[in-house]
Amino acid sequence: MGNISSCITAQPDTAKLIDLHRGTLRLLALPTTAADLMLEEPGRLVSLVRDRRFSAIKADEILVGGGVYVLIPVSRMNGRVADSEMAAIVSFCSGRRLKRRSSKVVAEEGCDRVLGEAESDVNGRRNHRVKQWKPALEPIHEGI
Repeated sequence: MGNISSCITAQPDTAKLIDLHRGTLRLLALPTTAADLMLEEPGRLVSLVRDRRFSAIKADEILVGGGVYVLIPVSRMNGRVADSEMAAIVSFCSGRRLKRRSSKVVAEEGCDRVLGEAESDVNGRRNHRVKQWKPALEPIHEGI
């Protein structure tokens, strides 16, 4: 009779889940929800890789086949994706692993510490200040 071509593409039955903290990639069998993954990994949220921000998806949302998802800590929700993290996500998606470079910065003579070494307090945390924005409100003088 006639030739009919279908324009419907088959959706993959797996999704990729990247754990940047551990540096692992998991293939997830679908259907599964974000709540299932959050129960397996307490203290972490599932984020769909779309743009340069980590935005958590709803717990009852079913993961889409062929989608790339990232496990992030709760503290990183709505945070910006660093360039190194984006490079790691791209390398996971392409199937290649990032090469680790083992070069070190050597200190100059008479220097107390290695260049690039972060200062840290007694607990091992980095010492840095985050300057919070405080609006300067000026009074409005109205003539009476």
